[in-house]
Amino acid sequence: MILTCGALKTELLFVRTRPRLALGMGEVARERLVRFLSAHRPAGVLVVGFCGATRASLPPGALILAEAAAAGEEIPLPQELLARAKAALPEAEVGPVATVASPAAPAEKARLSVDALAVDMESGHLAAELSSRGIPFLVVRCVLDALWEDVTCGLKLRFARRALACARRLGQAAGALVPVLEGTK
Repeated sequence: MILTCGALKTELLFVRTRPRLALGMGEVARERLVRFLSAHRPAGVLVVGFCGATRASLPPGALILAEAAAAGEEIPLPQELLARAKAALPEAEVGPVATVASPAAPAEKARLSVDALAVDMESGHLAAELSSRGIPFLVVRCVLDALWEDVTCGLKLRFARRALACARRLGQAAGALVPVLEGTK
């Protein structure tokens, strides 16, 4: 069994594989994953979700395949698995993802661009847990907010249509990456 998980149900809306699990945002996602893993042992985990771009070259809708995830300590993804994932999802940008405690404002995203392609609130926590248990995993993110867009203030409705488009992209990415975790690609 390959588990696909994300923070929000919206992120999983177009993911066809089962099981799938909405874990919540931030560090609580790790706690919920631990509860799931206490009762189940997946053969692999695909982490999907939205992210903020840390580089101006990454437009909304761009897919990011994490080569490492960091919430403090950087957790690298297995290189052999990552190579197969890159082949299955050639349109994705590949690079590290930084995990922060709350949605990042443009200035913080720009500061993080030295070390990461994108910023999210869960990948580092989930990568640490999965890595410590020896469970193979991949992380794919879809850019919701461009570098200079601020999701921390103002009307959130302006991102609703974009969130649906990103969820579609994540569903397509999951379709390509689950077979990689199953070992069939």
